Amino acid sequence: MNVAFINENALGHASYLPRFAAELREHPELGIEPQVLDVVPMPAAIQRQADFTVRGLRRWGLDFHVARWRRVASRHARRQLDELRRRERIQAVVVNTQSVGLSLVEPPLGLPLFVALDATFRQLSRSRWFAANRLAAGLLPLTLSPILGAERRLFATAARLLPWSAPVRDSLLEEYGVQADRVSVLPPSLDIDRLQASPRPANTRPQILFLGGDFQRKGGPVLLEAFRRDLASRADLHVVTQSDIAAEPGVLVHRGVTAQSDAWFERWRQADVFVFPSTLETFGIVLLEALAFGVPVVASRAGAAADILEQGRAGILLDDVSPENLSRAVRSVLEDPVNARKRCEAGQARVRRDYDLHRNAAELASWIRASATR
Repeated sequence: MNVAFINENALGHASYLPRFAAELREHPELGIEPQVLDVVPMPAAIQRQADFTVRGLRRWGLDFHVARWRRVASRHARRQLDELRRRERIQAVVVNTQSVGLSLVEPPLGLPLFVALDATFRQLSRSRWFAANRLAAGLLPLTLSPILGAERRLFATAARLLPWSAPVRDSLLEEYGVQADRVSVLPPSLDIDRLQASPRPANTRPQILFLGGDFQRKGGPVLLEAFRRDLASRADLHVVTQSDIAAEPGVLVHRGVTAQSDAWFERWRQADVFVFPSTLETFGIVLLEALAFGVPVVASRAGAAADILEQGRAGILLDDVSPENLSRAVRSVLEDPVNARKRCEAGQARVRRDYDLHRNAAELASWIRASATR
């Protein structure tokens, strides 16, 4: 079957559908031939439409940027899909996320449509993704009105909805009234065998790992403060980021490290504890990587962290991410290796059970084949 895979391709989305597409190509016996379309980056003229703003109104959302970007991006996705269909016979469509899938409803595709999503718009409206301040939050019923109805129509049209996590599934069922038999969790997935096979050396001095492209949004400053106050005498801090952060005694900054590279593997192999103090997240794919590598985790509850870490069984969850709490949690990992190892073992079992790429790609293929047959 020829299937279009339309990917939002921004932030954590960049690695979501491409991994499934690559796995399906490697296993032709699953019967799916993916045709990947990336919505981002957009052509310059389309990007200007998406980024249009009115000076002074952006702060409160009154330039309708949130809705405009999604409308423009989804129309770009629809044009790409229509062009692909003129060249080839497409038998189903998988889109990640609903933000770039809004225009796939009208006119109807006449094809089975699968919609993956890391958060519903209702979930995002309760976070700083859509509103950075109280006034903007109060205006959301107005500023989101151009896309909320389209989101519901998309969900009603889809053959199956593929939330990344249990909290997103619950939002679909409880806030949107989607039938349970049309919702199946399909999380970001990893080649578990490749990651768990990596050997782990014993460090003479413990290494704390922070990994996040945006140091500020991922909570880097609070970790750096905790390190300076309390942890510098106990460990080294390795920061993998694209942000402009200066090295200092005990703090080693690594830039240009790409996922799956030798340098990336080396940082995970060397890490004694991974700290994820993110303040704004919808999922947290990096947590899966930490679990797969068997690295103890200290994390905020941002995104799906509580679900991924099984409410604390597979890692330490912090309700309040302060320098003091971060220091206390990191010290507990370093000073109590027995309990840290128990959480790691629970995490590795969790990631193998629910986030294995081979199994999840096969399940996705079975849903697509069944829907196309019907």
